[in-house]
Amino acid sequence: MLNNDNYVFLCQMAYYKQYGKTVATYESCSTSAFKHGRTETLRPATMATKKCTEAFNSRCKPTPLELRSLLMDCSKLHNQLTKEAAMGQGFDRHMFGLKHVASKKGTVLPEIFQDEAYVAANHFILSTSTLSGAAFRGGGFGAVVPDGYGIAYGFFENMLGCLVSSYDGFCDGKQFVECMKISLNEIHDVLYSTRSKLEKIDDEGSL
Repeated sequence: MLNNDNYVFLCQMAYYKQYGKTVATYESCSTSAFKHGRTETLRPATMATKKCTEAFNSRCKPTPLELRSLLMDCSKLHNQLTKEAAMGQGFDRHMFGLKHVASKKGTVLPEIFQDEAYVAANHFILSTSTLSGAAFRGGGFGAVVPDGYGIAYGFFENMLGCLVSSYDGFCDGKQFVECMKISLNEIHDVLYSTRSKLEKIDDEGSL
């Protein structure tokens, strides 16, 4: 079953449609289970999402059942990563702390913080966070890098919504939103056409 936070996969799928590649993606994860806990970085761009995104956009597209299976793989891994980040098993805040201490001491930063791979992994082109609640109907935030998107999303009764921000001259936010719409419809069609008998009963009241 896909949960609400798998919405971030939709963002990755849309970006792939627009630019033909997968990029570093940030999702905020609460660590409120700990005293003074705030957030940890959840990195939802995985080999599973890359494989699924490529399959949806392939000229030789797999069957709906195969696509559904790939979506479920993404969801399962995303749920695992969420639990790990929420329970302090992430690494981003730890690395940030080490970098901050080194900077505060005025020493030369360790090589890892200057490594091209580390820099690229922390250039979050897609920055996402959920903004929802019974008394909350909207909001957003800016992209965290010039060539990126800030994507605030929320779920309400019978609907979902998002606010996408980007910097003029760097990205085409309107095109990105259109790619999100197309991707959402594609995911809906796959899930709807492959739903189980029990799901059909819920949708239609009878088989």
